[in-house]
Amino acid sequence: MDRKNIRSRLKQALAAEADALENLALEIHRHPELSFKEFKTSSLLGNFLAGRGFKIKKKLAGLETSFLARSAQSADKPAVGFLAEMDALAGLGHACGHNLIAASSVAAAVILRRAFPELKGSIEVIGCPAEERGGGKVILNNAGIFDHLDFAMLVHPSDRTEIYKLSLALVEVDLEFIGKSSHAAAAPEKGINALDATIATFNAVNALRSRLGGYARINGIITDGGKAPNIIPGRAAAEFWVRDDRLSKALEYVDLVIRAGEGAAKSIGAKLKAKAAKKLAYAPFQPNRAAGKILWEIFEEIGLKIEQGDEKAEMGSTDFGNVSWTVPSLHPTIAVSYAPVHSTQFAEAAGGPAGIKMVKQAGLAMAMLGYRIMTDASLRAGMKSEHKRSRLSK
Repeated sequence: MDRKNIRSRLKQALAAEADALENLALEIHRHPELSFKEFKTSSLLGNFLAGRGFKIKKKLAGLETSFLARSAQSADKPAVGFLAEMDALAGLGHACGHNLIAASSVAAAVILRRAFPELKGSIEVIGCPAEERGGGKVILNNAGIFDHLDFAMLVHPSDRTEIYKLSLALVEVDLEFIGKSSHAAAAPEKGINALDATIATFNAVNALRSRLGGYARINGIITDGGKAPNIIPGRAAAEFWVRDDRLSKALEYVDLVIRAGEGAAKSIGAKLKAKAAKKLAYAPFQPNRAAGKILWEIFEEIGLKIEQGDEKAEMGSTDFGNVSWTVPSLHPTIAVSYAPVHSTQFAEAAGGPAGIKMVKQAGLAMAMLGYRIMTDASLRAGMKSEHKRSRLSK
C-alpha cells in the first residue's frame, strides 16, 4: 500500500476518535497526579484502551499505576510500544505536558489498529509512572517489561519540533546530617549544628564546579534545615541531582558529593547518612537514527516544520534513556508553546487548543511510523543493527 493511502486511512481513524482523545487529554490535565500516584490517570487510559479491544495487564513490576495495553493480531511480533507518561509536577500540574504524551501514545495505538485491523503483530501502550522523579521506566526496564519490543517511542511536547534530542544521565543523592540539638541562645556550645554541615557541603560542591566542566550538572536543595531559630538543628538534610552526558561520569560525581558531605560532617563532629539511587539512575538517551530518518519524512509529510537544532543543547534527563539502551527508541518533540517546559504558561498550553493539536499530530505521526516498522522487515533489521552497534559503544 502506498504512503498516501496509509496516511488517508489513519487520518480517517483519527477523525473518528478525535473528540474522545481530546476529552481524554483534557480530563488528565484537569486532574494532575504526582509520581507513583497516577491512579485516576492510569484508570482513564486503561479504560479508554480496554473499550477499544486492547487487553490490559496492570501493576507491572509491582508499580500500581503502570499497565500494558496490548492488541495482537495473528502474531506477537513485530511488537511496537507507545509509551504513556502520566505524572505531573508539584505545584505546576501538567507543565511538562504528560497529559499530551499519554493521549498521543494512546491515539497512535488506537488509530493504527482501527485503520489496519488485519495488521500482524502486537501494538502496545505501556503506562509509565513517575518520569519526573522516581524512575518508573527504570524500574520497568530492570524488570524486562520492554525487552520484547522491536521499537519504543513517545512524542514530547516542547517549544521546538525536533526529531533528535539527547539527554543527560541523572543520579539522585540524599544526604542526612545528624548532629545534636541544643538551645541556640542559652547553650549553643552544647549542640552540634547539622545545618552548618549541610551548608558546608553546598560550599564544597560549589567549589567543585570549576573542575568538572563539560555537561556536568550538580543541583541541590536543603530539604530539612531545622525546626526553629532558637534550636541548634540536630538534624538537617539535602537532596542533590547529579548529571552528565555519560552515566559513568555522573556516578563519579556522586562519590564527590558524598565525600563533600563526609568532610563537612566530620569537621564539626556530625554524622552523615548518604543514599545514592544508583540502581535507579537515568541513562542518557540514545535515539535510533534509522527510525528517525523515517520519522523525519513523516513529520514533513503531515506538514510539521522541523526545527532541528544542536542535539545536546538545553538537555534535561529522562528515564526513557534506560529504555533506549534496551530496544531501538525515539523521543522526538513537537512545538506546543514558546514558553519553556515546566512553566505555568506551558501548563496552560498543554490544556488548550495547541496541546490538542499536538495530540493529533503526534498520534498520526507515530501511527504512520508504527505501520512502517511493523510491515518493513528490512527497516527493523537496520534498526536492530544500529542499536547493537550503539550498545557496543556504550
